[in-house]
Parts: sequence; structure tokens; C-alpha cells
Amino acid sequence: MKQTFFIFIFSLFSLITFSQKIKGNVTDNNGKILPFASVFIKENNKGTNANSEGKYSLKLEPGQYTLVCQYVGYKKEERKITLAKDEDLEINFILTVQELTLGEVIIKNREDPAYQIIRNAIKKRTYYESQLSAFQCEVYTKGQLRLRDYPKKVLGRKVDFEDGDTSKQKMLYLSETVSKYSVNKPNKEKIEVISSKVSGQSDGFGLSAPRFTSFYSNNVSFGERLNPRGFVSPIAENALNFYRYKLDGTYFEDGREISHIKVTPKRKYEPLFSGYIDIVADDWRIHSVQLLLTKASQMEVMDTLRVEQLYRPLNKEVWYISSQVIYPAVKFLGFDAYGSFVNIYSDFTVEPLFDKKTFDNTILKYTDSSNKKTAEYWERTRPVPLMVEEVKDYKRKDSLEIVRKNPRYLDSLDKKRNEFKPLQALLLEQTFTYQRSRTTFSFRPLTELVGFNPAEGWYLNPDVTWTKRLDTNSFSRRSIAVSPVLRYGFTNKHFNAHLGVVYTFGKKYAASLSVAGGKRVFQFFNNSPVGQRGNSLSSLRNEDNRMKTYEAAFLRGRYRQGLGNGLFITTAFQYQDRQPLENKTNYTWQDKPNRAYTPNYPTELLTRNIQRHQSLTGLLGISWQPGTKYIELPDRKISIGSKMPLFDLLYTQTLGTLLGNDADFSKWKFTMDDNLNFRLQGKLQYKLGVGGFLNNRNVEAPDYMHFNGNLSSFATEYVNSFQLLPIYEYSNTAKFYSLAHIEHNFNGFLTNKIPGIKKLNLYLVAGVNGLYINSSKYYYEYFVGFDNILKQFRVDFVQSFQNGKPWQTGFKVGLSRKGNRGNDDWP
Repeated sequence: MKQTFFIFIFSLFSLITFSQKIKGNVTDNNGKILPFASVFIKENNKGTNANSEGKYSLKLEPGQYTLVCQYVGYKKEERKITLAKDEDLEINFILTVQELTLGEVIIKNREDPAYQIIRNAIKKRTYYESQLSAFQCEVYTKGQLRLRDYPKKVLGRKVDFEDGDTSKQKMLYLSETVSKYSVNKPNKEKIEVISSKVSGQSDGFGLSAPRFTSFYSNNVSFGERLNPRGFVSPIAENALNFYRYKLDGTYFEDGREISHIKVTPKRKYEPLFSGYIDIVADDWRIHSVQLLLTKASQMEVMDTLRVEQLYRPLNKEVWYISSQVIYPAVKFLGFDAYGSFVNIYSDFTVEPLFDKKTFDNTILKYTDSSNKKTAEYWERTRPVPLMVEEVKDYKRKDSLEIVRKNPRYLDSLDKKRNEFKPLQALLLEQTFTYQRSRTTFSFRPLTELVGFNPAEGWYLNPDVTWTKRLDTNSFSRRSIAVSPVLRYGFTNKHFNAHLGVVYTFGKKYAASLSVAGGKRVFQFFNNSPVGQRGNSLSSLRNEDNRMKTYEAAFLRGRYRQGLGNGLFITTAFQYQDRQPLENKTNYTWQDKPNRAYTPNYPTELLTRNIQRHQSLTGLLGISWQPGTKYIELPDRKISIGSKMPLFDLLYTQTLGTLLGNDADFSKWKFTMDDNLNFRLQGKLQYKLGVGGFLNNRNVEAPDYMHFNGNLSSFATEYVNSFQLLPIYEYSNTAKFYSLAHIEHNFNGFLTNKIPGIKKLNLYLVAGVNGLYINSSKYYYEYFVGFDNILKQFRVDFVQSFQNGKPWQTGFKVGLSRKGNRGNDDWP
């Protein structure tokens, strides 16, 4: 034991003592910096990349090596070096632009020879795509986002980064991550973060995105926010329909002939790349890429995105991406930002021995100590040297983080952030945050504090939500929220008050417990489908009271628990002592003789208002999304969904005669919803549902099966609502009903070919909503419209049919991609 200990100490001492450093700069022959150039040892593939200033460093044991420097578009250079003990070397590389030769070009059928090279590459695409079927490697990721310029104010509000730095150029974000990346195709992968560092956030977790952006795939995706359709690879199966190719020349590297091919989109406003792709002759594999996306590529959010990849051999048969750099740039509302995100892959193991525990439903895991590594660790580990600005940013933001924990600083910051903003308070929710106590206060807009309806007249409806985070750890779920709500009707003289409390917790999976009680005004459809502000305006202007209400003393409890594997269970109860609310005033701004308020109950269901009664119900719900994947932090798991549909089952049952319960019914509801991404052809979303009453012996109108209708000019939840259906028109107590919401958003497909429209990047959207109760009672509506208007809005034309006959038409305005996943019966 003692001997083993001394051997370990001696080995450790030797490693520390005899690890020398090679460092240097990489430029071209004009002195231009070559950022993120690849530098590696030919004998063992161990390597690094230069930073964005062209500086590199590499630690090696004493010995003789062949040092290789490579950069996309430049001639590879090799240096024989001898590294002695206790000696560091400085090796600077000056690379020359790759000299291209264009020998005798044989033109066949007036076609550039690049086309045949691309056809050969397309034929080998699937072979190379599946070649690394299982592997494990280490990935170093560094991401930074910087500002070149920004405005003093945006929409009247001062821009302040609260860092004491008034310069226009600054580092917005800087992080480093080292991960172990394991893959077993076709569908198993796992990222285990070994170390992570975020500038200015000692408890933060940095970006970890080690996945290869594979141009061997037909469709290349950088996330749905950038373009939900993805982008067509220059060697996709159908790439010749989208691109023009030109052979700019060939060059030789390590005895291999490589073709340098220019890639140009055939048409603007298609999801296509431009730039260069280099193909190895005879093997027809990718050697490197320099490709660019712009606004003309149908990109959202970003102005440009440049991708550079460099492949190198792992063995005679297999090549891998040794480095990948993505350069985003965006200009928006006066902000001018740019960045770089580099991935460096090393320590490749082909066909590793995975055990049963390697792959589970966690695809990204941050270990306990991953964000607690020392500066010495990072100095030893990072393969890319920090730039001077990055070193300064770490030091400055680390110091600023200490200052920000000072109580006096937190109080001054809260005072500044919590300034009362009249316009925001008038139209939007106002939130005040107090960092020291980890609390927030939220108030509804002032325009919603006061309202009008004929049952209450003018009413006052103030509320506030107080929320406290219970742990100092910002990633912890534990919090409590308390929401008192008051309401007073000046005409009916009724005062209502209720209180809601929500406790959120769950160390591994999310859970919540809520209790609410008091007296309040309910809509007959308890999910409150009619907004107070819109109803007040329609009542005052048109004597159209769309919000049908009653009053109830109530008590409600609910518990929801995540169980893992995409499974949630919900149990709840609700008691209501209901009383009718009758109209008490006919006040309006525009009194017309042939118009009057309708009764304050759904006339589609009732001939007179409800009488006082009690209802006590219990609810059990199960929600399951098979194949759900998670991101695992040290103290919790975060669901990121699945490619499978989401299934929801709800069962509601009255609870005997407890508390004077008058109701006697049981009902159920089952839904399945999903979205299917067809990439270039757009995305299909659907929600299918069935349900009904198992027992309907005594059902009052609020307990009917209600559906999400819409009486407003504004769209309600897409793929979850009927846009022209009056809210209570099809409410029922039937034993069975079925419904469907189906929508296809083409995400720029088709519209990108229409002159004038394609520049606006509008998305065509179309679909159908349908409800079937029986052969004499059914409803459906078709709609077609444009999404992504000014990046925010959507407009639809809707045609409805009642029992197969045309009924209503209308236009609906909504927010882009406004949708819903899930199922709930109670507010």
C-alpha cells in the first residue's frame, strides 16, 4: 500500500514537473490573424485550437513531435519539433492561402465538373452519416457574445447593463464547458458536463452543445427559433434542385486531392447556405466547410450565421470533425452584437463499451462540482487560450458579482429597478423585486382593476401576488406564492374576497401544492374564457355582456407531482356554494332602442338563472409523454419534452352528499396532442380529444362539458380553441363527444416563392377545428392565414359550419405561435 502511494506521488510529481508548453501565434502571410486555427500532434491527434486572437498553447511531455497547423482555406503546415525537459517552445505559424490548380476542365453537357463531384458526395452521404455509429469523446465548448454598439434608450426605456461600464463595446456573455459526449446511433446520446464556467456567475452552468452539425444530414438544424424548417445541406439528397456549384480548383494535402467548390443558392429566400465546401476526391467525403446563412436564407433572429468545420482522419476509414466554429451576428433596435461558439473534439473512442446505465432519459447532466473548478484547473484544462479581453471580463465580473451580493448594493439596485412606470402599470403587469429577501410583488394592469358588467355595474377588482424563493440557490424550485384578490360591485353592493396559496417544490421532479378559498365571481365556464377588459368595452359600447357569471363561496385544493419518464399525476377537489347573479343595471355608453342586455346566464343552456346549490367534486388526472428527455442539474431535473405525443386523461366525480352536495355526475376527458416537424414542408400540430358523462343524474350548468369558444376579434389558443364558436353553444352533458384541432404552419414553404411576400418572410398557415356530439349536432371550421407578421403577429380568415351548413365568417388576429399543450378543468 505504501509502495503504491509513493508510485502515485512520483507519477504526479513527474507529470507536473515534465509537462512543457508549446505556444505561438497563427497568422497568414499578410499578418492577418487566423482565429480558431487547428493545431495538433500528427502522431497521436492530440491538439488544440487558437483563440480568436490567433494565439494557441499546447502542453506536452518531452519528446519529438510533428506539429501540424491547419485552417480552412489555407495550406496545412507541419513542423518537426523536439521538446526538451524544462523547456517551453514558441512556434509561430504563417499560413499561405491554399493554392488552387484548375487543370484541363472537361465540360460535359455545359456542366461544371463540380456537379459530378457533388453527385459522388451525395451517393456516399448516407455511408459517412452512419459511419460513427457509436463513439465517445471529450468536447471543449467556449461561447462568447459581444456588443459593438447599443442605443441609449429602447422604446423610451434607458438601456443599462448594471455593470458600471458605459463603453459601447462590451462582453455580454462568456462561458466555457468541458463535457463527455457519448453517442450510440440511431437515437441514444448523453452529455455529461465535467466542468463549467460562466463569467460573473459563480453558481451558473455554461452552454454545453457538443453535437456535430452534420452536413451529411439532408436537413441541417440550428434550432427552431433560427428557422423551424432547418436548412438544406449542400450535399443533401435533393441538393441539386437548390444549389449551383462551381469548381474553383483543387489542391493536394497528405497525398489526397481535394476539390474546393463554391456553393450558391439558385433562389433567394430559400433555407440555403452559400460559401464553400471542400470534398476529398475518390473518397467523396467532406474535408472542410465555410458556409454562410443570411436573412435571404429565411433566418429568424440572426442577421448572419457563419459555420466553419474542419475534418481530420481518426483512422484510415473514419474522419471526424476536429473543430467547429459558429459565428452569429445580429443588429436589432440599435443593438449590434456578434459572437463565436467553438467546439473542440478530442480523445475519440470508436465503438466504446457502454453499459446499461450509460443511456437513460437524461441527455444532459451537470455534476455537483462542475461549476466549482479552480482557476488552476481551467489553466491546465482549456485547450484554447483566453484572450486578454476574456481574462479581464472574468476578473471584472467576478469582482462585480461580489459587489452585487452586498446588501446595500442590492437595495440600491432594487430601488432603481422598481421605479413606478405609468405606461407599463396602465397596460401591463407591474412587478417589484427585492433581491435580499428573494421576494416579488406582481400587480395586474390598472386597466383591469376597474371593469363593468350589468350584473355588478362598475366594479373594483384589485389583486396582488407575493412570491418568495425559499432557497438561496437560484436553480432551486422551492417557492411560495400568495395571491389575495378583492372585488366590489358598486351597483349590486357585493363584496367578494378570496386567497390563493401555491407551494412549488421537488428536488428531482417538479411538484406543486395549491389551496384557494373565499368568495368570488365565477364564469359559468370556470376556465374564464372571456377577458374582463374586452367584456367591459363590449358591454359599455354595444350592450353585449359576453361574460356570464355567478357568485360562489368556494374551497379548492390541488396537488401535482412529476414522477419521471414524462409522467405527471394530479389530484384535486373543489367545493362551491353557488348563487345566481342577475342583471342590476342597463347602463351603456350608446343606448339604442332596439338593443338590450341579455340575461346573465347562458341562454343557449338555460331558460332561467341557476338557483342556489352546492357542488363538491374530486378530480384525478394523469399526463404522460413517452420518451421524455431531461436536463439534470445537481438539485433538479428539467423536462425538455419528447418526439412522442402528450396524453392527458382527466376524471371528475361528485363526492356523495358531503357538505350538502347537490350535484351527482361523473365525467371524463382524454386528449392527445403532438407536433410533427416536416422541416422544409413546415410543422403539423394537432390535438384530438374524446370524453363525456358516465353519469349525468344532476348536472348544473357550470359543471357541463364546455369547449374553448371565442367571441372576440382576437384569436384564442391555437390548436386548442374554436375561433368562431360561441362559448356555450355546444356545452352539453352527453355520454360521448369527440373533437379535433389540426393546423399546418408552412413556416415559409410556398410563400417564399411569391414575389413581394417572400421578402416579408410570412408563413402560410391553414387548418381545421371540429366538434362532434351526434349526427344532428356537430360543428367545424376551416381557417387560412399568415403567421410571422412583423415577427410577432398572425391573421386568419375563418369559415364555420353548423351541422354541415355554412354559418359564420370572420378574421382573427393573434400572436405568432400562440399555442397550448395540456389539459385542465379548473382555473
